[in-house]
Order: sequence, then structure tokens, then C-alpha cells
Amino acid sequence: MSDNKKKIGLLACIATGIGAIIGSGIFGSLPAEINEIGDAVVIAFILATIYKLAASFPAVYSSSIIPASGSFFLMPTKLIHPTVGLYMAVQNLLQPVLISVFAVLFSDYFCSIFTGLRGHETAVSVAILVIYGIMAYMGTYLFASINSLIVVVMMIAVAIYIVVGIPHIDASRLSLAAAFGSGVKVSSIGAAVSVFASCLSGGTAVSQIADDVKDPRRDIPLALILAPVIVALIYIFMAVVTLGCMDGSTVTTLADVAKGFMGSGLVVFFVVGGPLCGVLTSMVPVIMLTCAQIQAAAECGVFPKALAKKNKNGVSTGILIYVMLFAIICVLTGSSFGVLMTVFSAVNALSDIPTCIVPFFLKKKYPHACNYAGIKFNYGMIIVLSVFAAIVAVFLVYSAFKSLGASVYLIIFGFMAAAVIYFLLRIRYLRGKGIDLIQELKVPYADWEAREAECKAMDEAQA
Repeated sequence: MSDNKKKIGLLACIATGIGAIIGSGIFGSLPAEINEIGDAVVIAFILATIYKLAASFPAVYSSSIIPASGSFFLMPTKLIHPTVGLYMAVQNLLQPVLISVFAVLFSDYFCSIFTGLRGHETAVSVAILVIYGIMAYMGTYLFASINSLIVVVMMIAVAIYIVVGIPHIDASRLSLAAAFGSGVKVSSIGAAVSVFASCLSGGTAVSQIADDVKDPRRDIPLALILAPVIVALIYIFMAVVTLGCMDGSTVTTLADVAKGFMGSGLVVFFVVGGPLCGVLTSMVPVIMLTCAQIQAAAECGVFPKALAKKNKNGVSTGILIYVMLFAIICVLTGSSFGVLMTVFSAVNALSDIPTCIVPFFLKKKYPHACNYAGIKFNYGMIIVLSVFAAIVAVFLVYSAFKSLGASVYLIIFGFMAAAVIYFLLRIRYLRGKGIDLIQELKVPYADWEAREAECKAMDEAQA
């Protein structure tokens, strides 16, 4: 990426993280989980927040020491083992599924306003994907700048929902006793926590675009902490308002709840500024995240290096085409939001496990760089939080997969089997050209080595 490219600052990083989290969390998963576990959704939110804060600190710690675009792939690969990186690469290939879900949600809300388009939801979904694909082609700076503006509109809509809704809350609908005694299974709450935790993890998109951030060792860690904390508070307020104002025992969309305490004009603004903007702000960082991760894997030879070739805006055209085409195909074939989110959440929680243990290997391989982190942390606290988050992640994976049907298991197994076959063929193909892929992946990342040497020199100068 060229050095003269415009880069984003702390506020844009936080806005990107907030946009990624809110869009997928509130406007997609909240209604579905309320229907599933009722009042216990508040408990699930609190538990998800605790888990994601614990799980985010390893990433915050690592990003404050050796930030890098595509770190989701690079850190497990270079610091733990290449085989772990290969799994992360497979998970990256599934990210376009989430993008397609956002497009479907956008069309559902969009067509509820422009009723003349009802029956053409698929066309609307494809259209928004094409538009965002073109925007992504123009580069991260433009993409993030537009996203920041949309986030402001969305936050205003969410604030209106909360402020206007609070006076209309029926207190009799809110009861901690009901939440704990609702008969909901622990595994069901665990599955909900997994979904909400996955939603809260959207903010990690910022850590994957370090090359586009002005001061990555400071701005990325701060954004990783502040974005989920801000959103977690919004989540809880939104859940309380929804539970206290919903008419009946189930809810279809938040717009239906809003109609109970807002005038028609405010409802329209809420739908446009809330769900529509929320979905759009989710698409921006997920597209950026997915492209950056696949880009890192391609540059390491996991995928054909021709895919890693960038345009003048620093965007890999081949990877962007794959991501957007995959998302469009998912839309055209039809996708269930609930099932896709559960599958994605389970895979996401599984990928949290290696990212949680990265600090163990980071301290060992780059001890001098750890002495000059952008933000100072107590290493013992990082280790405790890492172990806690890894254990919880295992439970969330179990809870999420337990809620899925046999057909979904077969699809996941088929995809993983295809991935294993691809990697075996890729390794064999490269070996025929005299390249050992696994050994190549073990080669230390040059920028991290340079940073370690720089910090080592500073330590020796102070000795």
C-alpha cells in the first residue's frame, strides 16, 4: 500500500467498529433471540459483553505491539503454527455469507418503506451489493469516511428509539426473576451469548486494516476497547426498551415495536436511520475485513498470489470480486438469517480460541517489542483474560452447534472437507515448483522482525 495514501484516525476507527457491531447485532439478532429466550436476552447480552471484553484484550494487547493488516490470519500463522493459520484462512472464505445476510436484511427493511418494490427483494439485495462493491474498489479511506457519516445517522436513530421508548416501557414486562426462572435451558442462553458475542466481535475489523490507520499501535487498541463497550450499553438499553414495549410474546422486527410508541414520521426515520444504516455500516467493515484477511493469506501463498495484486487504491480487485460474487450467489440461492448467523457465530467462536492464546506466543517470540506496546498492560492480567476467554469460547462453540440440525452439520463438514482437499492439492502443487508452503508460512513476518530489532536496540541502549 502506498505511503501517500490517506489514512484514518481514532474516531474513524471507533466509528467503523461501532458500525460493524450495531448493524448485525441489534437489527438482525435481537428480535430473533428475544423470541427464543425472552427476558433472558438481557442476561445473554451482559454475559456476551463480559466474554467479548475478555476475548478482545488479547487482540488489543497484540495490536498495540505488532499491528498488521490481516492479523486475524498472520498472528495465528506466524506465532502459533501454519496449520492454525490454514483454518483461519478457511473461516475467512466464509465471511461473504455474513455480507449476504446484511444485504438480505437491507432489502427487507427497504421494501417495507418502498412498498412498490415488494416481491423484488432479491434484486434490491444484489443492487446494494454491487453498489458497495464499487465503493470498496475506490479504497479504504473513502469507504471508511462514508461509513463514519452513516454511523452518525444510525446513532441518532437508535438514540430516538431508546429515549422515546423508555417512557412507554411496561415495567411489569421486565423482571429479573422471570429471566432466571423462565425455563430457558443453559445451552439456549449459551447459543444466544454466542450469537451476541459474534455480533460484538464485528469491531475487530479495525485490527485487520492496520496499514490504513495513522497510529495503529494506539488507535487500534483503543478502538477495540471503546467500540464494544459503547455498543454493549446501547444493546442493553435497546433490549430493555424492546422487551418493555413489545406487543405480545414475540417480535418480528424492531420497526414493529417502534410503531407502538412513535409517530409515523419517526418510524420512517428510525427504519431508514436505524436498520437500513445499521446494515450498511456492518457491510463496510466486514467487506474490508474479509478482503484484508484473504489478501494476507494470498500474499503468504495459501491462495494464488495473483489474487493479491492491488489496484491504485490499494484494493485487491480479484479478492474483492470473489467476496462480492460469493455474497451475491448466497442472496440468489436464498439464505436463512437465523441459521446462517448461528453457523457463523459457532465458527467465529472457534476462531476466537487461537486468537485468545496469541499473547502466550507473542511474549516468547518478540520480548523486546512487548516492552514498547502502544498501550501499557499488565501481562498477568492479559494471560488470565486470555485463558478465561478461550474456555468460554469452547462452551459457546458447543452451545451453538448443539442448536443446529443434521443438514447444517453436513454442509459444514462438506465445506471443511473441500478446504482440506484444496490445501493438500495446493501444498502438492507448490512442492512441485520447489516451494514448501508450510515452511514458507513459518518464515517470520518482516515488519515484526524489524520492530523487534528496533526495540532490542532501545533496550540495549538503556542497559
